[in-house]
Amino acid sequence: MPAPRWNAPRFLDLLQHLGRLRVISISGPSVFEALCHAGPYEERGGSLNMITEEFHWHLDRKRFRWLQSHDDTHARSNRRVLYFELSEQPELPPFLRIYVYRPAHSEFDPTVEAAFLAAHGELEKGRSLELGESQ
Repeated sequence: MPAPRWNAPRFLDLLQHLGRLRVISISGPSVFEALCHAGPYEERGGSLNMITEEFHWHLDRKRFRWLQSHDDTHARSNRRVLYFELSEQPELPPFLRIYVYRPAHSEFDPTVEAAFLAAHGELEKGRSLELGESQ
């Protein structure tokens, strides 16, 4: 049986199971980081809208078309990092990076790590996202 397809709703559903996240927004000369938890979302006007007490996120489904996961060692801290890069196309730089958060001197929550690694098996080389409904 083939793996379920990846699309924006499936990705947002996954984020809700990854606990606290470090979100890094990249826009021109600005890099903005925030710690937050993903919440419920709805689709309106072609965007997925996740509105929580911590943030408002409006994600244009037609432009978010490439998703890649990474399991790397951070250059400065030499710690393992688990994260996603969101792009419009594979050849374009990411507009957002979303890291699985963990406090200093601690390991990843095993349940969260397992959820990330299950997705990573499908996303480590990057995937084009479909516009269909979540599966």
